[in-house]
Amino acid sequence: MVLAERFSIALMVGALSIAAGHRLAAQEQPPPQQPSNPAIEDWKPDKLVNAEILPKDMAPDLVITVMKAFNAALNVDCVFCHKGQVGKPWSTYDFTDTSKKRHETARLMMRTTNELNEKFKDLGDMGEETKVTCATCHRRSRHPEIEPPAGPAKPEPEK
Repeated sequence: MVLAERFSIALMVGALSIAAGHRLAAQEQPPPQQPSNPAIEDWKPDKLVNAEILPKDMAPDLVITVMKAFNAALNVDCVFCHKGQVGKPWSTYDFTDTSKKRHETARLMMRTTNELNEKFKDLGDMGEETKVTCATCHRRSRHPEIEPPAGPAKPEPEK
């Protein structure tokens, strides 16, 4: 399997796990309000332009699924990487412009994720591959925490 296909599969696994997490969270919280402008969600690209990591022939629906997984993993909107205005229809965004530094950062992170998934592909239990996704480190934050969370206090040793 070529690296681009592995990456697509890894992204889909990540996107599906994020979606599953959102479904669980949605069961515990009131339903979110619908966007005031449904046209924002209706537009999709005809083809990928300036694609370096994602397969150039990736279906637009899959591209949107992957991008939404990135949004969820980093808790950001499309304008974090793309030129556009929050609340405006996607058709008004310039998705072909890669001048924002975040494009190169995203590509570097995608390459790193691919490399990790390839390097540790046999690490999983019982035939299940270990998958690293954006959410593995970012956990819905633009900047991943570099310090481990505080754990419970260790019990004092008995004397």
